[in-house]
Amino acid sequence: MSDPLRERLLRLLFPHKCFCCTALLPDGGYLCPACAKTLPRIEPGRFPNLPPFVRVAAPLYYKDGVRQGIHRFKYDGRSYYAAFLAGLMAERLLEIPGLPRFDLLTYVPPAPHKLRQRGFCPAGMLAQQLSRRLKIRVRDGLIGHTENTVAQMTLSDRLEREANARQSFAGVRGVRLHGERILLVDDVLTTGSTARRCASLLARAGAGEIWMAAAAVVPHQEWESPDMPRFSEKDVERAGIL
Repeated sequence: MSDPLRERLLRLLFPHKCFCCTALLPDGGYLCPACAKTLPRIEPGRFPNLPPFVRVAAPLYYKDGVRQGIHRFKYDGRSYYAAFLAGLMAERLLEIPGLPRFDLLTYVPPAPHKLRQRGFCPAGMLAQQLSRRLKIRVRDGLIGHTENTVAQMTLSDRLEREANARQSFAGVRGVRLHGERILLVDDVLTTGSTARRCASLLARAGAGEIWMAAAAVVPHQEWESPDMPRFSEKDVERAGIL
């Protein structure tokens, strides 16, 4: 059976549901007309420095239907949403003037027990989809997860998140990089603690320029620079995210 025919048959048997509101979409796609109009997109702009990053790119705010859709993607087996999210991420990256040519693409690793529970890695799935769109190879195993800590989402204090991230991720023995430009992928950027830790490990291993791509960003965060104010959505749009 050809792929287009197989895809049509699967769509009839298992129609897509709207990413945001779960309305049935028998004709395919990922958003119903109503949600397409209200999708909380982030306008292009410059994101505050998140050392050691040069820039961060993300298309959506992590709120309302986007929050629910990403939850279904990660926990309810809606793996087909990876293509939708990666498509938006690729569009946002390609809008950036002077976007460098990345040498490789990698992603924030999950805790091993979460990988066993889910059977897949959400960030890894996004990375694979981005790889197809941007023609950048994915390299696994550059960052290790220690599984010695708690989930970041259970912590509200920024210092606790920083400490937890330092304990959660570690360098991998034998990994040597040679100045490669790397695009680091994750599903949601919350406070930046996990992203900062993973980028630091890549830099220690010898990476060159490091960019971050996320599907969504939590608004109203205290981005962790000593003089950085608490951001609203408008602040993020104005001085916030690519």
